Amino acid sequence: MNRLLITLLCACMLLGTIPLPTDLANAAGSGIPVQSVDEYVLQMMDSADLPGVSIAVLKDGETYVKGYGEADTSRNIPVTPDTLFEVGSNSKAFTGVGLLLLVERGLVDLEAPVTRYLPWLELRTEEGTAEPTVAHFLYQTSGLGSDSVALIDPSTRDTALQDTVRGLSEKPLWYHPGAQFLYSTGNYDVLGAIIEAVSGMSYESYMSAKVLGPLGLRQTSAGRTAGKEVSQGYKPGLVGNRAYEAPVYRGNTPAGYILSSAADLSLWLSYQLTPAAAPPELREAITRAQISDETVKATETPPYTMPFHYGGGWLVFDNGDHSLFTHGGNNPNFSSYILFDPAQQIGVAVLGNRNTTATYAICQGLYALQQGLEPAAAPMDTIDAANVAGRIILMICAVLCLWMIYLCGRDLRLIRKGVRIRRRSSSALYIKTAGFVILAAVAVGVAWYLPKLLFWGYPWRFIVVWAPFTIAPAMILIAITGILFPALRLLKMWFPQRPEVQTDRRAHLRVIEEEVTL
Repeated sequence: MNRLLITLLCACMLLGTIPLPTDLANAAGSGIPVQSVDEYVLQMMDSADLPGVSIAVLKDGETYVKGYGEADTSRNIPVTPDTLFEVGSNSKAFTGVGLLLLVERGLVDLEAPVTRYLPWLELRTEEGTAEPTVAHFLYQTSGLGSDSVALIDPSTRDTALQDTVRGLSEKPLWYHPGAQFLYSTGNYDVLGAIIEAVSGMSYESYMSAKVLGPLGLRQTSAGRTAGKEVSQGYKPGLVGNRAYEAPVYRGNTPAGYILSSAADLSLWLSYQLTPAAAPPELREAITRAQISDETVKATETPPYTMPFHYGGGWLVFDNGDHSLFTHGGNNPNFSSYILFDPAQQIGVAVLGNRNTTATYAICQGLYALQQGLEPAAAPMDTIDAANVAGRIILMICAVLCLWMIYLCGRDLRLIRKGVRIRRRSSSALYIKTAGFVILAAVAVGVAWYLPKLLFWGYPWRFIVVWAPFTIAPAMILIAITGILFPALRLLKMWFPQRPEVQTDRRAHLRVIEEEVTL
């Protein structure tokens, strides 16, 4: 069951610079429907309650880049085309190019076992040891479990990437390498570790010197760097969005923590649409990253309605007479989605400062608008649905807790006044007490395990970081409610009212009934 839930999460998860004015570039006279784009993005932001969004739209050589909303709501800082966001799993395409550059230079062999470059990495299946190749990690067919994201610890250490990759061997591979596609964020952390081992440089330094710099992506960086202000990230809370500073996962940078802006992504997209326009040393790597692995069966997972193969950081869809390339990216407090169609020369990138599937919906909608089509309805947002459930639980449990606390307080006062007295012990009383204690333990267990079930079997350390703010308090209130109810029943059972008080009450009720009858 956990593997099925984790696989669903992965589907969600799949969810020099061009000088640009603050709002837009090359919009006047272009084929890009600027007004429709603005209206659509603002409408989607309003319906999904997004703090800030930045977009890049390319069509037939024209570019439209714009920021909407706020990068920091507390300081009223607007989103601009230069605002930096974490791009999440869209980092994988950058890492793919970095790795394939080493392949083109003859320094890495895709068909070589990964242990040639990382001899200390020991992977195994349930049957025994396994020797996945570098290509298996590039194309997400290594068999590494989709729960690898939950194995990554927060860290800022220089050895964080190597520590992350070593940690991937804690669990056996789910499948034999090369057997099938299975999206796992850890695959690209392994590629990052190979880059470090072969280049002799840190992943961050290599990407800056060999990929990002030569491509002219001046604002883009592998991980956070001093002097660059990044948009504030947000998570949904009880009322609206709340700022959230997620832990630093330096060991997951190759797979999910590259930072970029819409301005830089417009240039990145232009190279994807026309690799020949890229710097000569990177053209072949960019082109090769777009070639998908055809050795495994195509995969179809929600929200996608067509099967796809995986390339070097791209989902590759067979769109009839041409290919369509996409990829999503989700971090605890950021999200992104990138799409490009070389045949129609359309590219779209959407960045947001909240973890949401709305970025996917906006990107798909903008792609539809460039073709003169009506955008499809947005899919359900798992994070928003979880937050709504958390809000409902919080409100119901808060009312129940307050009511039971009041009743417990009233009964304790009656005990002090002698209106309630302790009942004589008996076997039946102890058995009933044991039953209520078990009931309380069950309630606490439900509060502990329910989020794990809802969040794909992941541990609480993952849930606290990735889930909405309402989930942890909601589970705490479920546990408190589950303890208070048995406690209230036990209090009444062990300290019943004095017999004469009960008799007086019954007599009083009979008098009332007689008066009503008369």
